[in-house]
Amino acid sequence: MKLLTLLLYLLALPALAQEGVLRGRVLDADTHQPIPNAQVGIGGNRLGTSTNLEGRFALRVPAAYQASELEIALLGYRPYRRPLPPLPSAELLIELRSSPASLGTVTVTASAEGIIREAVARIPLNYPVRPTQLTGFYRESDDEATRQRYDYLVEGLLRVYKPGYQQPDEPGQVQVLQSRRVDLRPAQPGAALAPINWVAGAFVPHRFDFVHTRAEFISARHFKNYQYRLSPQTTFQGRAVYVITFGPRPGTDRANFAGEVYIDEQSYAFLGARWHRTPAGIRRERMLVFDASERAYRTDYQVYAGRYYLKSIWYNTLGKPLAGQVRHHLAEFVTTAIDTAQAALPGYQARSQYTDIFLDNPAPYDSTFWQHYTTVLPPQALLDQARQHQADTLLRRPAPTAILAAPAPKKWGLLRHLRYTYTGGLLGVRVPATDLRMVLAPAGSTFRADAQAATAVQGLAMQYAFGVQLDFTPQLAAYATTRHLLGQLRGDGWEAGLGYAHNLNPYGRPLRARAGLAYLRQSVGQELGTFANSDADLRLAGTPLAADELTLSLQVITDALQPRLGLGLEVSHHWEAVADLGYLLPLRTRSQLLIEEKKGFFSFSQHAADLDLPAAEARVFVAGQPATEAPWQLGRLLLSVGVLYRLGQ
Repeated sequence: MKLLTLLLYLLALPALAQEGVLRGRVLDADTHQPIPNAQVGIGGNRLGTSTNLEGRFALRVPAAYQASELEIALLGYRPYRRPLPPLPSAELLIELRSSPASLGTVTVTASAEGIIREAVARIPLNYPVRPTQLTGFYRESDDEATRQRYDYLVEGLLRVYKPGYQQPDEPGQVQVLQSRRVDLRPAQPGAALAPINWVAGAFVPHRFDFVHTRAEFISARHFKNYQYRLSPQTTFQGRAVYVITFGPRPGTDRANFAGEVYIDEQSYAFLGARWHRTPAGIRRERMLVFDASERAYRTDYQVYAGRYYLKSIWYNTLGKPLAGQVRHHLAEFVTTAIDTAQAALPGYQARSQYTDIFLDNPAPYDSTFWQHYTTVLPPQALLDQARQHQADTLLRRPAPTAILAAPAPKKWGLLRHLRYTYTGGLLGVRVPATDLRMVLAPAGSTFRADAQAATAVQGLAMQYAFGVQLDFTPQLAAYATTRHLLGQLRGDGWEAGLGYAHNLNPYGRPLRARAGLAYLRQSVGQELGTFANSDADLRLAGTPLAADELTLSLQVITDALQPRLGLGLEVSHHWEAVADLGYLLPLRTRSQLLIEEKKGFFSFSQHAADLDLPAAEARVFVAGQPATEAPWQLGRLLLSVGVLYRLGQ
């Protein structure tokens, strides 16, 4: 084993040696002052980032790009190009020389709504049409608003896979690369009546990228609900823009948002927006466990290599849960690197799910991780500076770019390998139309029962089942299930066995072919009636039956082997939809008379006796003729459709 480890390490050395981080600082050649927001790119601008407030940048450079040129550009400065130095290297010092550019004079002749329509029409020209990979810093927190007492604060590094902006219906993917947290919520059960667990935090870069999603206030389908006005403001972040305010059109409450959007005068590109939900919009969200009073958003974009990319998102919620004080929830995302190469999507298991809670994400910790990723944040990237101070204090770190500590692993133990099953379906039965009669007269007892019933033709019975599955490996599992029949015939049963699953779609949402073999025991019976018990000392099959009333049922017990085949589709990391078809191979079948005590609702002890047929105490008649067994049998097919639920991740 040690030799194998050494060989793998030696094989990995060339790859490690070929990867490094390019670091540099960009200054004005005349004033020698740092230049923030300069666009840094390599490989024909397929990979890039921007400088921070001190003019610094850091960019991870894969081996494939190390023969490329370094390119730096910013409006008002001459483009800078040079071959990449051997990596790793000392921090580069780069000076840009000014080259003033005139923005020209633009005469506004269109209406505010017309400008919005033109900006939407130019989205394929201004935003990437190819898939893009963003690396970014994410922070989420929840606190009690009145006292600013934090419940939790969590942050991490995300890799965001965005489809082209001409495809607004494609949601994109997210991978959590690294994270850390501090959770201050009470650990005692019942200490917090209704803790709020916010889902989809990692999807903030997709959810509030209003240009890609074609948010309602820039969607032609909803223009009739909005009123647009040109604002006197003419600049945004130093650029000449149209500032358009929007809100509900008078006479309608169908607009969910109000705010303002910033559109570049020359390119008609959306540079950003500030907006919030209207009271009617908050009501229409239908947040069942949280009464929101404020839902506000900010989104900015940055230009890189002639296209606009997501720069930052700020998402703020204020409100009151069903129990507790007014709470404040805040999430922020800022892009630290842009990769326009056709990067492959991560495997399905590595992707975040929309329903995931970021506080509970299981991203592993690697002490050398941050040496290989861009971690320098652009200037004023995190808008809530008070919360930044709280993060520095609670998470004990000197700056937002420091190494993040690992989240404490959940102590699932064996539970993380358990899954629960909930299924329903059909069970094959063979039931003829006939009359039944049963006479029970135990020797030496005063108890007598003479019951009659009839059966109708039936070929299938409805059934539902609950069970548990223990995963030994991602493919092999053991399971146990209890089953219950509904309808004319009733019965209980169980099965236990082994199952195997093979993923037919390893590069996307798992679609698993399922196979298994189980041992099954199932009862199929019909109740014959309830009779008064005149014998307090009655004993049948060694079981005392002292209740005032006894219920009699005729049933068939079948033991069988069940091979099965099926399919499973993973709906999320926790849920999987399954469908199985089993074929029963009977090993033993016997008929029984089941005698049960009938007790009150609050009685917890109930005896039951199983009397195997034929028996001296009981006589059975089918269609008027003596019989030694019930007239129905269990069929061969068993169809089940349901879900599996995984407790841990």
